[in-house]
Amino acid sequence: MNLNCETQKAGFCETVFESTAEQSLDADISLPDYCPEIQRILKCTVSPNVTSVQNNSGRVTADVNAAVRVIYADENGKIAAYEQNYPLQKFIESNKITSDSAVSVTVNTDYVNCRAVNSRRVDIRGILTFLFRAINKREEHILCGVSGGGMQVSSSEYSFASVTGVCERAFSMSEVVELDDSREPVSRIINVSSNVSANDVKVINNKALIKGDCNVKIYYVTESGSVESVEHSMPMSQIVELEGLNEKSISSLALNVCSCEAAAKSNTSGDMRLIDLNMRITAFMVAFDEIPLSLIDDAYSTEYEVKNTAKNTEVFEYNDNIAGVFTNKVVFESIGVSVDCVLAVWCSDVKYNFGCKDGQFVASGTYNANILYKDSDNEPGVVQKLVDFEYVSKLPVKAEKILSYGCVSVLGCSCSVTGDSRLELKTEMSVNATALTSSMKKYIGSTELSGERAKNKKPCALTIYFCNGNENLWNIAKKYATTVEAIMSENGINDGCVESGRMLLIPGV
Repeated sequence: MNLNCETQKAGFCETVFESTAEQSLDADISLPDYCPEIQRILKCTVSPNVTSVQNNSGRVTADVNAAVRVIYADENGKIAAYEQNYPLQKFIESNKITSDSAVSVTVNTDYVNCRAVNSRRVDIRGILTFLFRAINKREEHILCGVSGGGMQVSSSEYSFASVTGVCERAFSMSEVVELDDSREPVSRIINVSSNVSANDVKVINNKALIKGDCNVKIYYVTESGSVESVEHSMPMSQIVELEGLNEKSISSLALNVCSCEAAAKSNTSGDMRLIDLNMRITAFMVAFDEIPLSLIDDAYSTEYEVKNTAKNTEVFEYNDNIAGVFTNKVVFESIGVSVDCVLAVWCSDVKYNFGCKDGQFVASGTYNANILYKDSDNEPGVVQKLVDFEYVSKLPVKAEKILSYGCVSVLGCSCSVTGDSRLELKTEMSVNATALTSSMKKYIGSTELSGERAKNKKPCALTIYFCNGNENLWNIAKKYATTVEAIMSENGINDGCVESGRMLLIPGV
């Protein structure tokens, strides 16, 4: 006998591909004549800027501009810097990646070694790691109802966060910043730090209008040798198209700056007062619809033997949107040098993950703090420290496990001298994430009748049964191949449990 089976469509985010690849970087830099000679190297950085990502039929190609910057002290003890760009390209291939995949590529600098061959030549060796990731929307048809053949079904109900769409989009921004007359012209740029934030997201069918700000802080050396900084904010307004997005959707948006390049240029008077900014920003977006989802816990027939096949699925229920700003404070004790003043401080290489602790949302990770200073002998130096951070936010519903989509960004940092060989770093950070409660559920994925008469089917019309403990009527009905409703009606019961020792009349069906 054929059964009438009902299924329900549920959407999931699935990482279909994830792989890392190393790329060596060998640079032999000779300083041009207009740069002062090297007395001592203070710091060498490699900033990999992802300039483009192309997905062509499962072949993903990433173009990267690796900005190698050497910060050094010249023969007069003044701070100088030189930067040179190296184009790199890396690709991967996988038949799991489709044209609809949300593909992201991040590049981290794992290792840099810098050596001055002579006063005008620098030898640099580095290792970059490319992380390729592809995420797809996956649809699954889940059995939610069965009828016919005397089938009885017991189900649990959930409010399921079903994925309706997932995408990653990239867009570019550029602007020219002009220094006012009160500032000295730029000689060399030391570091560029940036972050992006969304202030407003308006959703219409299949589109999201994102408004926000891109903030940039630039440290540079002036022509007189002093270190200055300039901050600039660019307004952002972009449209991200995402099929399945609607006004009722729960959406998660993660904005990341994957490329920020700054170059000093001369104005009409010939002074280096212009800074040309070019940024590439990616927007990763996931849209969810909350739908009622029924999972069948158990099923049997009052007429036939039944074969049930159990499955496991991960159920995601919306918990909260987290939007927090916090200050991470850390003290560096006994750094080995007596610092007189801090000239510049910036944070880089932010790594983070989301988790759950004591039922609460936790964002944790690390970043590198870079501090440019002058010591008590007026000599410049650089301290780099790996810093840990943790941010905890209460959830409306406590959870043992969560799945989160979002990002962590550094908004700014400052460093002060609090004692001899003692520094205090304050880093302002932001967390934006969507938290879903995750739980594994076992359910009946398929069922079929064997065609044989139910073994528990009794030939009598009525059976007397005495309960042992607070028994569940479902289990009693299943044991005697009858229905819960029939037992409740025959015995005048209003709920599914009965007390120990009670006598029940079990009717046949």
